[in-house]
Amino acid sequence: MSASTSSTPASGVTGQPAWRRYIGRYMIGMGIWGALFFPMIWAAYSHRLPGAPWIYIVTAAPAFGVAIVVWSMLRYLGEETDEYQRLLNTRAFVVATGMVLVLTTGWGLMQWFAGLPKVSLFNVFLMFLACQGVATGWVRWRAR
Repeated sequence: MSASTSSTPASGVTGQPAWRRYIGRYMIGMGIWGALFFPMIWAAYSHRLPGAPWIYIVTAAPAFGVAIVVWSMLRYLGEETDEYQRLLNTRAFVVATGMVLVLTTGWGLMQWFAGLPKVSLFNVFLMFLACQGVATGWVRWRAR
């Protein structure tokens, strides 16, 4: 691998073609999520959601954007040719998933036994995005 194409922890991955494709797909998924989520929330709060069976389709539709985001992550890991960058991103994905599992399990148990308020499950995706940001920063900081 030539010096111009190799990625070191300091140079990062942002200029690599696989990363650019990942970000494009990720943004499409987030755009679809937002385009379906915010109108659905507006319809719910203005009491304009349709009746059954359409309400199930309308309220579940934003999950399609989430599916595209997850697919984009998996696709990126398959396309990334730099094994070190693939390792760092795999670690970040696993750490973020672990953080979400720990947080949701802990909150669920405290909710059940200690009377903490109930939190809607749709917040898990937002929590994952936040954990992904923290995990990516932590993994890359440790790799310096």
